[in-house]
Amino acid sequence: MTQTTETPRQPPRFMYQIANPILALLLRSPLHGLMSARLMLLSFTGRKSGRRYRIPVGYVQDGTSLLLTTKAGWQKNFRSETPVRVRLRGAERAGTGVVATDEEQVWQDFRRLFTREPGLASFIGIGMDASGEPVRADVERARSNGYVVVRIALR
Repeated sequence: MTQTTETPRQPPRFMYQIANPILALLLRSPLHGLMSARLMLLSFTGRKSGRRYRIPVGYVQDGTSLLLTTKAGWQKNFRSETPVRVRLRGAERAGTGVVATDEEQVWQDFRRLFTREPGLASFIGIGMDASGEPVRADVERARSNGYVVVRIALR
């Protein structure tokens, strides 16, 4: 038996415009430990605009890589390998980020994300089957709704 989750409503955009600067300030402060286990500060340059972005994002560490999922428009900057800086647990690190495109790799990455952050699956509308694996049809629906997995290889 599979449990499929309906896609939940996302917070309004203005909430991110209020919360992101506060979270970014906190992640750069000595108080970063309050949130650093789950959030990092991702910095990169827009591939077309040249604009510098600095965005607080949730992550899961997978060996020497970081995994994150989003459907925000900034993910288009990661269609090809993109140099990034991350503020991870209080330390600045360099890396390269890219959106996973292989169907099996995307499913495996979602699986890794949900193993470490189980609530994330229901947040983005992906159900888990009886064996605790992401429902493939839900993963495909999430992808068609714009969700991607970005893998950041740290240097």
